[in-house]
Amino acid sequence: MVRRFPYREEGSPPTARPTLDVRLSLAPNGEWTTRALVDTGSPITIFDRGTADALGVRIARAGADTASVALLGKLHTAQFEFVDLALAVDLSVSWLARVAFIRDPTFEMPFQGILGTVGFLDRWTVTFDKYHDYFSIREPTEDD
Repeated sequence: MVRRFPYREEGSPPTARPTLDVRLSLAPNGEWTTRALVDTGSPITIFDRGTADALGVRIARAGADTASVALLGKLHTAQFEFVDLALAVDLSVSWLARVAFIRDPTFEMPFQGILGTVGFLDRWTVTFDKYHDYFSIREPTEDD
């Protein structure tokens, strides 16, 4: 299975970016679909507070797994949760991942999510072809 996705014009000024619409599910709380940047420079997969709220994540609950994460040049407190992720274009392409949610509701990320090494790139083989303006995602094989 290989899925190809076009680079999309994102941001201001618009720049072609490798973004995906992903569905997050956290039973029994809810589901949420959002756009996320595929970022080879991010060590973790991270989403904003709005996504956490939409999923019903109990932010700052007792015993929550938290850490400080560097994002856009500043440290932010994040809460880690295991959630089911899926490609919005094909919900059968899904996986369980440990993702971080920014706790601060006032912090604005350029995207609602960032698909980084842990939680995305460690699960899929991703090939970027900016020359032809697409990137592809496939399951890794023994030859990789």
